[in-house]
Amino acid sequence: MKVNFKDSGDKMSYQISVDEIYVGDVKLNIFKQKWFVYPNFKAEWGFDDIKTQGFCSSYKAGKKLVGLYNFFLSDNFEEEQRFGISLDEVLSFLR
Repeated sequence: MKVNFKDSGDKMSYQISVDEIYVGDVKLNIFKQKWFVYPNFKAEWGFDDIKTQGFCSSYKAGKKLVGLYNFFLSDNFEEEQRFGISLDEVLSFLR
């Protein structure tokens, strides 16, 4: 897994990508002096508070964003881990 931080040019935001897939941005709020996460994907309802959580560095904010991406959207994520039963089994039951 290769994580890439691409500078926007003004040193106040970075584009985060994982294995050449754009995951989101981390941006500095100059008034609060904290870095905030802006994911490019929809997180589950219980994880919306990550957008309001400030971080001390862009690195920590980026790592949190990558961790959230790996939890929800990585290739290792399977339906069985989330629901306990695969979609194929549900569809065969409904037939």
